[in-house]
Amino acid sequence: MSRVLHALMSLSLLALAPAMAQAGWIIDWSTTALAQKGDRMPTQQSVQYISDNRVRMQQPEITTITDFTQDRFTLINSTKRYFWSGSVDDYVKEMSAQRAEAMAQRAGKLPIPEAKKEEARKADAEHKRTLQPTVLPPISLASAGPGEKIAGYDTEKYEARVDGDLFQEIWLAPSLKLGSDLDTARFLAQQQKTGAAMMGKAAKQYNALYNDAEYRDLLAKGFVLKTITHHLAGSYERVATSVKQADVAASEFAPPDDYRKVRLADLFDPPPTAAPRSTTPPVPRPPTKLKKP
Repeated sequence: MSRVLHALMSLSLLALAPAMAQAGWIIDWSTTALAQKGDRMPTQQSVQYISDNRVRMQQPEITTITDFTQDRFTLINSTKRYFWSGSVDDYVKEMSAQRAEAMAQRAGKLPIPEAKKEEARKADAEHKRTLQPTVLPPISLASAGPGEKIAGYDTEKYEARVDGDLFQEIWLAPSLKLGSDLDTARFLAQQQKTGAAMMGKAAKQYNALYNDAEYRDLLAKGFVLKTITHHLAGSYERVATSVKQADVAASEFAPPDDYRKVRLADLFDPPPTAAPRSTTPPVPRPPTKLKKP
């Protein structure tokens, strides 16, 4: 009898093995921007890998890797074989410094440089102030009924309005749960941090969304498979074309060993020739102008 029970237990474990082996997700995305006049820009394809609270977004121009547990952010330029990696606070600090420097340089080319530079510094400080939660515009989130089927999943549609204007349409799949591989609370906490480094006219709207309690609760109910974001320059559509559970190797969440670590400012430009290569091991995740996922 003991041999029979042992055999049955072995068969049960074998039956469970395929399900247990699926430690992650691979999602294909299609992204299209529409200009203000309705002109449709070329569609871009990207691939997202999710596992163990880490996310890799592989896009045509840049790859981002986020480790939500370690609060680490990595940007990879595969064309130049460069990468930058650091804490999210490091990223926000460097991006903010670059923005202030760029504004000061532009102002320095104009008459009365010092006065213009001071004007640029004040503009940068005002930009940071408007991204603070206490001064962000109000958000309203409402159900828009059943959505379309996306990548094989039924969805529910929601509309997010910022200060009364439609900002984002959201298609959420309630049956798609990634909680064991992606902590929504950690994801949103990091979005709030990186939002402080955002530029552009939609920065306030994005930050208002990430800081809204109702939006945070919505993301905990499922996984967003499609968004259409509306802004002054047009709109931006992102939709999943394929969703599958699969093993994702740990190496996907680190830059290749032979890539060179550079300053964030040098990621797309040649760094100084004297810049040393990184001697630290690669650390196990918004694009030119860093697009938002």
